[in-house]
Amino acid sequence: MKNLFTLLLLLLCANGFAQTAPNFTIVTSDGQSRNLYNDYLNQGKIVIIEAFFTTCPPCNTHAPFWQALYESQLAAHPGQVEFLLLSTLQSDNNSKVAQYKTAKNLTMPGSGTDGGGLTALQPYITGQFGEFQGTPTFIIIYPDGEVEFDVRGATPQITMDMIAQSITAQLTQSCAIESPFGNPVSNIQISATTPTMTANISASGTYSLSNVPQLQNTSYTISATKMDADPLQGVSTFDLVRISKHILGLDTFVQDWQKLAADMNCNGMVTTYDIVLGRQLILGVLENLPCSPWKFIPQGSNVQSNGSCVDLMGVKLGDLTGPYFAPPPSDRGAFALRAADRYLHPGQQYRLELRPEEWFEIQGLQLDLGFDPNVVQINNISATGLPGFDATCYNLHAVSEGHLPVVWVDGATATLPPNDALFSIELTALQGGQLSDMLRFHSAHLPAEIYDTEISKRQMDLRWISREQEQPIAGKIFPNPTRSMFQVYYDSPEGVDVLVQVADMNGKIVLEKTFQTSKGANYLSVQPGSPTPGLYVVKVNGSYQGNVLLVY
Repeated sequence: MKNLFTLLLLLLCANGFAQTAPNFTIVTSDGQSRNLYNDYLNQGKIVIIEAFFTTCPPCNTHAPFWQALYESQLAAHPGQVEFLLLSTLQSDNNSKVAQYKTAKNLTMPGSGTDGGGLTALQPYITGQFGEFQGTPTFIIIYPDGEVEFDVRGATPQITMDMIAQSITAQLTQSCAIESPFGNPVSNIQISATTPTMTANISASGTYSLSNVPQLQNTSYTISATKMDADPLQGVSTFDLVRISKHILGLDTFVQDWQKLAADMNCNGMVTTYDIVLGRQLILGVLENLPCSPWKFIPQGSNVQSNGSCVDLMGVKLGDLTGPYFAPPPSDRGAFALRAADRYLHPGQQYRLELRPEEWFEIQGLQLDLGFDPNVVQINNISATGLPGFDATCYNLHAVSEGHLPVVWVDGATATLPPNDALFSIELTALQGGQLSDMLRFHSAHLPAEIYDTEISKRQMDLRWISREQEQPIAGKIFPNPTRSMFQVYYDSPEGVDVLVQVADMNGKIVLEKTFQTSKGANYLSVQPGSPTPGLYVVKVNGSYQGNVLLVY
């Protein structure tokens, strides 16, 4: 029980130690009034106090080491440190302190009882910061008021070395230049501007101003510029989909950096015009944005002094999804577009159709069709299934360079049934050859991606098929799993009415509906209502078509 009481007493005492230095005002032995915070800490300076008294033998031993440390630290960190001698002895007045300084060749400020030195030391000698073990005791107070109490080594020199290490660690401050998710931003110029000059340094990921002599004893404003700022870097149609969702109120931005990144014309608002600018940038219609493509947000005040710095958050305009702000890449398989391969003769005109292999609901897409302009000529591209798809969604002027970039984001949702033409491309063969040798997705220039209604992306692949492979995909249910509606592919031998049934795994029918079909491929849209989530059987005219998983 006694041991438990002792432990509790120690914990209470430890928790009772003050964490921040109390303020004090002293009058030094040379008649100068000094306030701890106003004259030192608020100016970004570190204060090192020696608690001593004039007849203390160990203090006499430490004196030459203390003076040497003072001189070396003033030279290494001008305007950033101050040393104080404060006496613990009631009889040590300012006159005695001045005599002691002269006798020991000490040049730092000192204060005795009549100068307030003993009063200033009271929190430290009465145990508020830890056990006081007598003189000399060395106390370091940092600019934020944090106290490092009783720095003590085995010898006077070791004690001085420990103090010097603490000062260096504090003043050699390093600050981060990162994205909101901690990705380092490289090739940055940091500018620190004083009333009379600007100091520039290069940085990547981190920076420090501690060793810039011009920034000592002065305040300055910190700004940053990315030296290799490519306006297109990190901008994709996926970002435009996110901006569109925000504008429509479907998935609004909640963080300030997102709003800043989406404001591509820097007018302080996020509007459809930002989507227009982004699309023109991706398509190559624009080469630059109306303002600098990188913004740096100080994480605190950008007004600093005496070699201090501030962390900076780098925000790339238009980049809401990557590479700097990218979530982990999706492991979903590629979304394939099928194209019928053909041999074309020189001069032959052809209409190429790109068809999805699966049912899909999309919010946007991008691709870049690459080709040799000496072999094939692209005349036009259309996409009747994409709302608002027009000439602003592609850059036909780029065909002379051997590629056709395409970007679609309209704010609407488009449904892509399998086998229906997504894109129709009108072209002319300038030389004979297989279409599969003439055209490709030019992903190095603009990655081929498609974005679904859940705001996730999938890579797109171009799959060439032979004549024998051109029959429609049968026996499939899309989408699967589904939250609501799904479509059943049915190849009808003739145009007749068919009965679609949906049953649970116990055979209970939960939905029946008759559809009128036409001869050939049909896509029957089924709205199951609100059944219990789970796996269901789908039949057409009693014939099993597959299972569908309903999720909510």
